[in-house]
Amino acid sequence: MPILRRTLDGVRGLGPALRVLFVTTLILQTGSVAFPFLTAYLVGRNQYSGPQVGLVVALYGIGALAADLCAGPLLRALPPRTIMAAGLVGNSVTVGCLPFVRGSGALMAATAVWGFFYEIFMPASYLETISQSSERDRRIAFSFNRLAINLGMGVGPVIGAAVFVWRPAVLFGLDACAVLAAAVYLISRPGTGAQPATRPERATPRDGTGRRDARFWTILVLSVPIHCAYALPLTFLSVYVVHDLGLSGLWVGVIFAVSAGSIVLFEIPLNTAMRDTSTFVSLATGYALAAAGFTLMGAVRSGPALVGATLLWTAAEMMVFPSLMHYVSQVSRPGTESRNLGLYSAVMNIGLITTPQIGLLLADHTGPSSPWYLAGCGIALALVAIALLSRSPSLSLRAPTSD
Repeated sequence: MPILRRTLDGVRGLGPALRVLFVTTLILQTGSVAFPFLTAYLVGRNQYSGPQVGLVVALYGIGALAADLCAGPLLRALPPRTIMAAGLVGNSVTVGCLPFVRGSGALMAATAVWGFFYEIFMPASYLETISQSSERDRRIAFSFNRLAINLGMGVGPVIGAAVFVWRPAVLFGLDACAVLAAAVYLISRPGTGAQPATRPERATPRDGTGRRDARFWTILVLSVPIHCAYALPLTFLSVYVVHDLGLSGLWVGVIFAVSAGSIVLFEIPLNTAMRDTSTFVSLATGYALAAAGFTLMGAVRSGPALVGATLLWTAAEMMVFPSLMHYVSQVSRPGTESRNLGLYSAVMNIGLITTPQIGLLLADHTGPSSPWYLAGCGIALALVAIALLSRSPSLSLRAPTSD
């Protein structure tokens, strides 16, 4: 197929270091089979109350958030590959020990540590992507990284479901072995020649320091609605389709398959074609498509119409997320890349932690479609802000990022 050929050509066009990162990320994501079934596993053991199980799962997210906030200092002190390897080894050891932990307090602590080690890999992989790609190819490089994540997340839960039906506790051993294999693969690869972590430089009045920081904080705030919106399909879609719309659960699988398949087939060719497109155009187009897609998710009532809406917000996802990470890397001052990427990852995790509660609360009080409408509205407001900021010489996404 021509599309697959273009995707493979895009993969070959990137350096060996990014291919190592791709394989490592793919092994990690494919092997991360335990967390999707953690709640079911704990409930099945009949040793913990419902609130205790909920707190255990929440602490995983809190541990991940702590990793994002610690990523900046850690990545200033150590190379990204070292942080990734340490995170993989810690992840493997923690998840392998989890079935043997006794007591709710110890389980909560272990789960928080697990979340920390899993998440610390992510900002380190983003910094590795930056250090191993040219600025012109960086959007494609981030798409490459997202391809590994999406492929792994598509295969991993299927494997996990089969193992869980057979013997739930084996999931944790399988997860530990897969993550350890990712660590061994990464460590066994030769050095990639990445630049050492840079340290903050003293700003001079003419180096644009304040302008770059203002742009970073602006884009971070404008990314909040998009991150919260994209947590909805992961956390709210199944309840909405099956219980609120009364459709077959098969439509949930179809929607996820269409979204994941589109990303695998089209994201790298799309971003290759948009290589020289400005951040303003990429984000404005992506935000417009996302606002339309999420609004339609609340307005339509049939399975095929939901798939059509999904194609809109999936097309937006393929444009928006590589562009956001590319722009964060562009506006980061020397020495602040690791801090900024950690904060960006933290915003993603905050969206995942808060969106389920907000979505379910809104659905109960204002109707099942309201979370989708709120997501579309929030993205539309962010799009208006992007358009208004285009008139600002210092905050516009059109402005040069090298001042």
